[in-house]
Amino acid sequence: YLQAEVRLLANRLRILGGVRWEKTVDEGEGMLFDPNAVFVRNADGPFARNAQGVRLRRADAGAAGSVEELRLTRQERLYRAKRPYDGYYPSLHVTHQFKENLQLRLAYAKTYGRPAFTDIIPSATINEFDLGADLIDDPTVAKGTITVRNTGLLPWTADNYDLSLEYYTDHGGVLSGGIFLKEIRDFFGDSVRLATAGDLDALGLDSRYIGWNLATTFNSGDARIRGAEVNIRHSLRALGKWGRHFTVFANGTKLDLEGSKAAAFTSFITESANWGFSFSRQRLACVVKWNYRGQDKRVPQPLFGPDGYEYFKARTYLDLNLIYSLTRNLSIVANANNVFNVPQTILRYGSDTPAHARQWRRSEFGTSITVGIKGTF
Repeated sequence: YLQAEVRLLANRLRILGGVRWEKTVDEGEGMLFDPNAVFVRNADGPFARNAQGVRLRRADAGAAGSVEELRLTRQERLYRAKRPYDGYYPSLHVTHQFKENLQLRLAYAKTYGRPAFTDIIPSATINEFDLGADLIDDPTVAKGTITVRNTGLLPWTADNYDLSLEYYTDHGGVLSGGIFLKEIRDFFGDSVRLATAGDLDALGLDSRYIGWNLATTFNSGDARIRGAEVNIRHSLRALGKWGRHFTVFANGTKLDLEGSKAAAFTSFITESANWGFSFSRQRLACVVKWNYRGQDKRVPQPLFGPDGYEYFKARTYLDLNLIYSLTRNLSIVANANNVFNVPQTILRYGSDTPAHARQWRRSEFGTSITVGIKGTF
């Protein structure tokens, strides 16, 4: 990487820029799961059947659930893939200090997001439908479903633009606000579609699966994220002697998401906020924080229509953190997450799903309490 910094206007204007180059090579081996490997096939490919039309089980497949069946259906490290990628990533950061307690920040950076290991570690599940002779040769009928991890998934890249203004008060408080824009290319998406020759070649699968249902994560195209955020933190010292022990804080983020129908915005919550206060006096320090997470759009649910999705319903919950200093180097630490055990509700619906039928599951995980001793030596 290369980096340079310039200071102008008596150090009130700072410009930091640079560029880096990165190359990644992914090479992996994973499981191939074919539950139909236990059945006998005819020489031309279709399943062999008895007089009643039932598929014949191979003699070496053993009983259902046996070790012999496992050896046939799950092939260790049989699915292999390799994918290299590289790129240049420039950035530019400008900070202008209008006054000692007021500054403006402007930034641009080209970034990328790697796929999670769970999305690229090779694994394929092949499930062939039990079709009759009248459908097995019909090119318009899918012969089965392939669920595969896309080891060829490229990282998404984004041009990021940020503008923020920060004001610092005489009592150590801060008030800041900003807007940002992310122009994303090769964003991730989830879909079930009919496999083409190009899809199978990219995934390292045999061309005999053309026309099968293919479920995988792929690069779905361009996406755009616009957002705004605010942050406030201030001591209550101005309200009286008691106020010097308290600091209040609040922050919030609002996102506007644009992309293809299959774009996987599962890690982006359109509305989120935190607020609360901290207390500190002598040996005791504690933080009381409320957390709000807006409705979170997750994975597609085709059974609820073409626009059917799963969602985490919006919720607000309370966290508590406490530290009591026994000595200069030894403290008791206690944390309580989701104090009032606010449930997590999962919704599944499309535009035609009535309101009373949208809730799918409601889970209570209880209050998580951790107590320990922290030492610094």
